[in-house]
Amino acid sequence: MIARLRSHPLARALRVGKLTLAALNATLLHYVREDALTSLPVWQMMGARLPDLQARVESWREALAAAGIPCAAVAVQSTVGGGSLPGETLPSAALAVPDAAGLLARLRQGQPPVVGRTADQQALFDARTVLPAQDADLLAALKAALIEAWQT
Repeated sequence: MIARLRSHPLARALRVGKLTLAALNATLLHYVREDALTSLPVWQMMGARLPDLQARVESWREALAAAGIPCAAVAVQSTVGGGSLPGETLPSAALAVPDAAGLLARLRQGQPPVVGRTADQQALFDARTVLPAQDADLLAALKAALIEAWQT
C-alpha cells in the first residue's frame, strides 16, 4: 500500500515540505513541554476554573451595578468547539444584561468589538470567552454601548 501511495501522481503535490515539518515539530514540542496550556488563549479559556469565572462575573456585575446598569450573574454552558468537539460543553458563568435594542450589534461594531449571545431575551457575556486581561475593555464597551442605547 505504501509503495502504491508513493508512486501515485498526487504524492509529489501533497508531499509535506520542510516548512510544514518544522511547524509541526514546533507545535508538538509546544504541547510536550505543556507551554500550550499557558500560552494559547483557547487552552487558557478551556482550563479556567469555574469559581474563578464566577468571581470575575460577579466583579463585572458589581462594576456595572455601581454605574446603574441592571444585570445579573448567571450559570451557563460554554460550547467548547464546533468542528473539533461538536456538542461538548463546559460549565461557565456569564453576565446577563437585559437586551437593550441593538446592544449586541452596537458592541460588535465597537472598538474593540465585543461578541455576546442572546438567551431568554438577555444578552449574555461568558467569562470563559474573555481573558482576564480583557475585563476592563469589556466593561468599558458595555457601559458605553448601554448608555448609548438608553440615550436613543
